[in-house]
Amino acid sequence: MNPAEHIQRVVARAKSFYTKTAGGHLLVNADFPVDRPSIPPLSDFDLDRQLTNWLDYHLAAKRPGWKAKAGLDDDSIPSIWPHFGIAEHSAWLGMEVELQEATCLPIPRIKVPEDLAKITLDESAKWFGYMKSGYDYLRSKKDGAFVLAIRGTMSPMDMANALRGDELYTDFLLDPEFCHRLMDLMVQATRWYYPQLYSWADEIAGGQVFFHGGWVPAKTIGHLSNDTALLCSQQIYEEFGFPYESRQVAGYDHILYHIHNEKLHYVPHLAELPRLALLEVSTDPKTVPPIENLPQIFTATGSANLMLRANSQQIREHIDELHSRNIFLHATCQNRADAEDIVRLVRDRSKPL
Repeated sequence: MNPAEHIQRVVARAKSFYTKTAGGHLLVNADFPVDRPSIPPLSDFDLDRQLTNWLDYHLAAKRPGWKAKAGLDDDSIPSIWPHFGIAEHSAWLGMEVELQEATCLPIPRIKVPEDLAKITLDESAKWFGYMKSGYDYLRSKKDGAFVLAIRGTMSPMDMANALRGDELYTDFLLDPEFCHRLMDLMVQATRWYYPQLYSWADEIAGGQVFFHGGWVPAKTIGHLSNDTALLCSQQIYEEFGFPYESRQVAGYDHILYHIHNEKLHYVPHLAELPRLALLEVSTDPKTVPPIENLPQIFTATGSANLMLRANSQQIREHIDELHSRNIFLHATCQNRADAEDIVRLVRDRSKPL
């Protein structure tokens, strides 16, 4: 099976998956360990001069995995995007960034509410340039082995937290009028930035590839997150979260969203977002993995299609419990043979796609 045939099969199954309303349809991305070249610490790089060097290391680290999976009929497409860390989701708003070993952190720009007037949407912002230049560079390296995926964006609350810092949590209580203005600006900012980010990635069969390696239809926004809501009450999310997320996703046909399993108090409301195509439930430290806690996860997430990460043994143990929902499984396998076995198992237990 050549790469074009693999992509065709992935797209066909994904198109079917996203049209299903009854549960029991499963997709799977099966990964396993391979020897990869190491990536030096990001903090060792001057990105003004060494942006392409950093991306070269990432590309080199990706290639062995793509090669090892060649011919594996799972539901992932070999893909890459410019990747620096969490700050890239918001630093294009003109923020400075602290580079760390394998990620980067945004330095809050709004010290006092009056600083909100200083935020502009400007293509000359340094991190806007890093992301666009990163996509341009990776496109120049394309050789048929990979496609360019969409990096994604944040919910308004998470972007506001990046801009304002942790003072935002007291602002919600002490200065709600400022917070509403801030959330409104974050919606406007996403409407400006995300279409450009979307255009930098590859179009594949009328859709695109996202962070999880899976194909999604056109007009998809994601993968959104609202980590800020983990530390807030349900009432705060209902006032400053859901209404602005609803505005943020207006005009898109599909939504990809990422949540944490440590705190699920706001998730039942979040799961009411219209056109929620895929909801990733991650595993936080010292928590029960979602696949071992399916009754609670299913209850909290309504009828949304789910994305769950698990090792191959967990999937084997819980495969019979998955049929009430449509689920994209990310399987961590022991080796290529284990991955092939998991793909066969998922195909056998899934309703037809």
